[in-house]
Amino acid sequence: MKTDSDAARAAADTDSQAYARAWRRTAAALESKRLQALRQMSETEAAQRFARLLAIPLPYPLRKGSGLVEQQRIFDRLRKTRR
Repeated sequence: MKTDSDAARAAADTDSQAYARAWRRTAAALESKRLQALRQMSETEAAQRFARLLAIPLPYPLRKGSGLVEQQRIFDRLRKTRR
């Protein structure tokens, strides 16, 4: 025998599933529209947008290097200690 709480849970599940389906359709449509806009964008507009992104202040200073050299030094030390 189903109780009121079972019915409410089933209704909520149905609502959640409908919401998820609607969002999947919407997300696909938005992604398609975004890709279309990117394909139609001129090189000048793309460069301007990229420049604006680079102008956004970062919450921390950028490192001068990638860290790759430091990482290789650490690996080299580890390799030497394990011999």
